[in-house]
Amino acid sequence: MRAIIGYGNELRGEDAFGLDVIKELQKLSLKDTKLISAHQLTPEMVLELQEADEIIFIDTCLDEKNPYALACSLSRHSGLNLSHHISPKTIIYMLKSLYARLPDFYIYSMMSNSFERITDNRRYKERVSMTAEHIISVDRQ
Repeated sequence: MRAIIGYGNELRGEDAFGLDVIKELQKLSLKDTKLISAHQLTPEMVLELQEADEIIFIDTCLDEKNPYALACSLSRHSGLNLSHHISPKTIIYMLKSLYARLPDFYIYSMMSNSFERITDNRRYKERVSMTAEHIISVDRQ
């Protein structure tokens, strides 16, 4: 099974990117895929991810120089952090240590310099569509 987690805050403009990609994907019928929308990643999510062979995390990253750039990346995160904000790497670590599961995982990010509003609605919607289309094309392979 594949799990796709889009997370962010709809009240904070472009921070809703992950949630908006999930909304696009919900319009489709993706085989063997669980779609999850969340305000943030939480330790409890590992319960929903125990059966996942692949996990895709979708979020917005702050980058003042390259707004609307798309990237697949993994930020280095030191240690196990169970505070207010946890990283995708922490979720993967928890799956491995608690359930002996080590799924493949990917992180799709849209760079943004505005977490207060959408500064370019056309480009924002285009990036949401591009990301959803890329995930769909990988699903068909």
